[in-house]
Amino acid sequence: MNNNNPVKRLILGFNSKLCLCKKCPSYPGHKDKVVYCERAKSPYVISKTSCLCPQCRVWKLNNFAETYYCSSGAAPLSRI
Repeated sequence: MNNNNPVKRLILGFNSKLCLCKKCPSYPGHKDKVVYCERAKSPYVISKTSCLCPQCRVWKLNNFAETYYCSSGAAPLSRI
């Protein structure tokens, strides 16, 4: 991760306004980290109830195609 990139730092912040993970029905809770598409999958069990990834600004900025990054891990093609 490029820590000098202010956009990346904003996105990776726990309370990022750009990320919808904490509002997602599949979010595991436990004060888990967010922005799975940019970090890594959750260490908690994910109940694939519904996915908000396609509505997320981070997802759109990157033109991602996949969903449930909380379960599968970071996207290898991040443009940020």
